[in-house]
Amino acid sequence: MPLSLVLLGALVTGPASPRIGATGDSGDVVIKRDEYGVPHIFASSVEAGYYGLGYAQAEDVLEGILTLILRARGELAAYRGATFLSADVEQRRWRHVEAAEAGFHRLSPTLQAAYRQYVAGIQAFIAKNPSAVPAWAPKLTISDAMALSRSLLWTSYQAGIGRGDCRRGGVKLAEAERAPRGAQPSVASDEWVLAPWRTAAGATIVLSDPHGEINGSLFYEYRIHAGPLESAGFALGPMLLLAHNRSLAWGETTGNPDVADCYEVEVDPTNPLRYRYDGTWRSMETRREIFVVKDSRPVTRTMEYTRHNGVLSPVVARVGNKAYVVSTAYMDSLATPAFDEEVYRLNLAKTVFEAKDAMRTLGVFPQNFMFGDAGGNIWYLRAGRTPIRPEGFDWTRPVPGNTSATAWRGIHPLDDLVQVLNPPQGYLSNNNISPDMMLPEPPVAAERYPKYVFNDTPGRTNTRALRAIEALSRAYAFTTEDAVQLALDEKWYGVERWQRLLSGVLAGDPASAGARPAEFRRFADAILRFDGHARATSTAALQFLYWQEAMGSTIDASLLTELGRALAGTGHPSPAVGRGVADAIDTALATLRLRHGPGEATLGDEFRVGPASQTWPIGGVSILPKNRGQCAVALQWDWACLVTLRAMTAGPVDSTGRRRVYLGSRALRLISFEKPIRSYSLHLFGQSGDPKSPHYTDQIPLASERRLKPEYFEPRELEGHVASTTTLTIGPAASRKR
Repeated sequence: MPLSLVLLGALVTGPASPRIGATGDSGDVVIKRDEYGVPHIFASSVEAGYYGLGYAQAEDVLEGILTLILRARGELAAYRGATFLSADVEQRRWRHVEAAEAGFHRLSPTLQAAYRQYVAGIQAFIAKNPSAVPAWAPKLTISDAMALSRSLLWTSYQAGIGRGDCRRGGVKLAEAERAPRGAQPSVASDEWVLAPWRTAAGATIVLSDPHGEINGSLFYEYRIHAGPLESAGFALGPMLLLAHNRSLAWGETTGNPDVADCYEVEVDPTNPLRYRYDGTWRSMETRREIFVVKDSRPVTRTMEYTRHNGVLSPVVARVGNKAYVVSTAYMDSLATPAFDEEVYRLNLAKTVFEAKDAMRTLGVFPQNFMFGDAGGNIWYLRAGRTPIRPEGFDWTRPVPGNTSATAWRGIHPLDDLVQVLNPPQGYLSNNNISPDMMLPEPPVAAERYPKYVFNDTPGRTNTRALRAIEALSRAYAFTTEDAVQLALDEKWYGVERWQRLLSGVLAGDPASAGARPAEFRRFADAILRFDGHARATSTAALQFLYWQEAMGSTIDASLLTELGRALAGTGHPSPAVGRGVADAIDTALATLRLRHGPGEATLGDEFRVGPASQTWPIGGVSILPKNRGQCAVALQWDWACLVTLRAMTAGPVDSTGRRRVYLGSRALRLISFEKPIRSYSLHLFGQSGDPKSPHYTDQIPLASERRLKPEYFEPRELEGHVASTTTLTIGPAASRKR
């Protein structure tokens, strides 16, 4: 039976799922979409607002939402084939659906009703628009609303940290580790907050810019005014995760305490499902899972679990008579509603201090959180549900799992975690760096915390952080326009070092420089005059980038340490390094000529953003070494990685001589708590996931031209910008659209 017909007669399923509309919500929900298709949802109650959110998401990204639901259930292989089997196995290993079902009953009545109505809103759209429903669409349940957000973040954060401990111990994990493309977060994200005394308007300014795959498929932009809930930002399913209200805003970047561990467990050679614990035999819990695979036979897997630290801890690998298990503080379903409730409470909080109270339940996923409120308070928290661990073990690698000597001693309360409240410098910034590098005079000392709480290498920073701090530390009358410019900043921090090096090399051997062709001297002159901004319209930026890339072949790897010292000013380059620096200009010239001909190409001629069918020029691109992972894991500022605040990362040169950006800034928000509030956003590619929609790519020109769009947070601001209005009645009545 087609899914559309099923849903016309079937409402939310499951034992605790009442009839749609049975929560007592009556009256209309109004969805006004602005010129970029962003829904502004107006409702008389929180529950009705979530109904509108579900309906709007279904209008824009139905296939995306349904795909994420199948992923959370571990059922993608049934519809997409064997390629997704490994991902399905990994998802079911962590029991997301069971955790969501148990956690739903522990939600507050308000949030239970809200999540019911969110699913009901999706179903209402499906019932009204059966032709928009893919043939593979699953039948929805309430648990999908909670499992979706849990599963998306889990592999990299809540459990991924423990998996990393196993890998560092040389353990090859069971099944494929890689999640489907787009599921892995980028570690290049930006957040910063300015206190009122540093701004021209005397208002707190908050920037949140989580980076990742640029296709708009993960986060959903919204505005909602529903009873006490007034929120704007980006949702992850029904979770209003990246948001602000009228007086509080926050951002998130990757960086966290250690919330999970890898245990090495010796098992009984005669029975691999049995292991000793403090001298007593214990049996693993097992669960048999059957996976339907498209165009193939079903596959059976048996999931195995120990019970370390009081929670189910799945076996992720076996080597001989040893089993390796990952234990995460988030596994227990009791932590699931804490996540959803915590985020909901943040959306209702009015001040940093109310946000701090909301965060005490330790339910949010491990991240660098940064807050600012209209009263002028700013706060940084390295959040995470962090176990209290005994001393004497290296918690970054597998630890003995047959003894309670390595068992957790509880969970650290919020006040134990790394945090900074209202620093005297008047700003905070974290661009995926060590907490002690956020301020010139660090209020965060690594030695004050257990290593697993600080969980970083002291002194670790990057070019994005150095650039942000450079700008923020000089701000004494920062305007909103200044904030927009910094949010879209395209400066390669460190260009001046390279220019000094080149100038020194040429000055040190003027005869050689003078003997080179005029084209060489013009190229060198352009590099030395370059302002360092990777603008799409800049020819010098493309020349500088080609010169940087060319040095990968003109300077031997054995000379890189010497090159680094020369750049830092702590040593002089040898003739070999000097020749490599100069010869790279010849190599860059030849490559440029080959790809772009004799004309002067710009950075945006080569670097593009958008789907394959149509692209736009883009700046702010990253210059990375061949091993791109070096930039993410470098212990100090790596001079070889020049990454702008936008962190636009491109793939290889294609057959047309262009490189298409696929990672970078994609869900930016900028909030200034003036009266009235001024807020802006940018969502790539656009609001809709349908390539046929005018809102599929309509925000790419903004990104290309370094512009943000207004949020219209205050309802009166929306006047004159309404492109469509949809009125919904919760229950059987059809929606009305004009």
